[in-house]
This record gives sequence, C-alpha cells and structure tokens, in this order.
Amino acid sequence: MIYVDGNVVNLTRGDDAVLTVPLKNTDKTEYVLGEQEYLIFGLKKYPTDESELLLEISSEPGSNVIRFRHNDTKDLKVDMYSAEIQMMTRDGQRITVWPKLTGRERISKENRKNFYLMSEVVLA
Repeated sequence: MIYVDGNVVNLTRGDDAVLTVPLKNTDKTEYVLGEQEYLIFGLKKYPTDESELLLEISSEPGSNVIRFRHNDTKDLKVDMYSAEIQMMTRDGQRITVWPKLTGRERISKENRKNFYLMSEVVLA
C-alpha cells in the first residue's frame, strides 16, 4: 500500500506500488515531461552527503510515475526517512521538485521524516 498524507509518502515495506508525481510550472499550470526528461527518487536516513543512499529509482523517460518494486524496499528497516524527487531535464539540468523546502529546512541535516516505510504483516 502507498499513500500520501500531507507531505509524507507512506509505503508498506516490500510492496509493489506506483507514485504519480504532479509537476507544476511557476504559473501553477501542469508541467508535462518531455520524452528525454525523467524523475529520480532518492532515499536516505538523513539529507546529508555522509548519509548512505538507500534507494534510487528513476521513472521512464517522459513519465512522472515512480514505480516501487518488491525488491526495492523488502530489506530496508521500518522507519522514517528523508526522501526527495529530482527531475532531469532535456538539457541536463537536475531540479529538485519534491519536497518543497523553505527557510532553514533547506539546510537542515535533520531527518525530514517525509517517507515512512511501514511494516508488512506478511512478507513472502
């Protein structure tokens, strides 16, 4: 199971799931990815260079859908994590599109707790 509650993504460990990422232009209109553009989901315990990258998943080119597979999370600890999603543009720019951080949040090294990996009842 996957669901978004406010600014927190909740995923049951080991589940196959789909996260559709809404993208907006600065004028609040929908942004549609070009054929060469894609998203990268990254997961760490803390948003620091020293913190190990635990998970990285790329969308298909032109798609704003992140697909979690069973093997992506089945061995991770049930916990709160720091996650972000970046967009790779057709001209090679990397732009963070989620989470939207303001003020001191942008430089904080505290766990963002914006991705909760929930316990499963049955894991086969």
